[in-house]
Amino acid sequence: MVWAAQAQVVRQAVFFLINSARPGVRPPEMNLSLSENAGTRLWRVAAVCLLLPLLSAGAQAQVTVELELEKSRLLPRESLLTKLKIVNFSGQTLVFGEDNYWLQFQIVSETGEEILPIADPPPVKGRFTVESSIRATKEIDIAPYYELERTGRYTLSAKVYVQQWGKLLTAKPVKFDVTNGTVLWEQIFGLPLKKGDPPGQPIEVRRYVLQQAKHLNAMSLYARVDNGKGGKVHRVLPVCPMVSFNKPTAQVGPKGNLHVLCQTGAREYNYSMIDPDGKIIARRHYFITKTRPRLDFKKGQIIVAGGFQVIRPDDLPSNKKTGAESELIVPRNEPKPIPNIQPPVPLPPKRPGN
Repeated sequence: MVWAAQAQVVRQAVFFLINSARPGVRPPEMNLSLSENAGTRLWRVAAVCLLLPLLSAGAQAQVTVELELEKSRLLPRESLLTKLKIVNFSGQTLVFGEDNYWLQFQIVSETGEEILPIADPPPVKGRFTVESSIRATKEIDIAPYYELERTGRYTLSAKVYVQQWGKLLTAKPVKFDVTNGTVLWEQIFGLPLKKGDPPGQPIEVRRYVLQQAKHLNAMSLYARVDNGKGGKVHRVLPVCPMVSFNKPTAQVGPKGNLHVLCQTGAREYNYSMIDPDGKIIARRHYFITKTRPRLDFKKGQIIVAGGFQVIRPDDLPSNKKTGAESELIVPRNEPKPIPNIQPPVPLPPKRPGN
């Protein structure tokens, strides 16, 4: 229906231009012949030239591009997963991603200042095709390529270059906010020496920072790994939900990993181990019993003592299939839960004479 309406507009424009050139000719009687004079031909050539942009715009209207953000509120340097959705109803197969310039991002602060890339723009090269009546999605984390350190509201826009048409398509801008979290804990540490490194001072010093931030009335715990205040930020990542009435505990282990124990519910705790690159390499869940889970040091390692461990599909490393039911692990030195025993069913009374 949309395409039919556009075709009707084009036909009306053709009739109007030709009637302007030859007022005596009506649209149903239009016939081209070799006896036309030069003036008429000139007017019709001009009409075609004027209508070409309309036809091109009609084709472009059948291809839409849309930006979508994973979240609209984030901490400075937190990952910002951006999705570009391309919907193609042009009747043609379109090709994208043959270079790093087909997709261009622009970030502008609320004061109108453009945030330029730190070095190079986000890499978007990677050829793919979008057939007619198909929707494709391109995902990319743009946060590592822009210095989003200052708090405030930002506007993200994108332009898509369609090489087959030589045209730029513009996506509707989206807004997001960068907010500071509350620092709960921080620790500077030196990276352990690798094999072959000379003994002495650590080659590189980094810092772990735990922050809490509130989004949609829910409190979350974040971890930040950087080279110290004002230094390079390696990663900012969400760790787990958290309660407001109990602060998390954290310790740096002998291998430079960060061990975090955080209460996520009334009786539930989350344990996470994060390496110096900002990657969660272990995750476990615990319930409160007679004792609360706590970080402890035993045989040169940081462990979780107390509580019951519960196996869940999001545990790391995972040995359970996705969607598996939670399983309760009872330590040997802890009392086992009382089993749920059903009361015995009484036998029916005997009939007289039996």
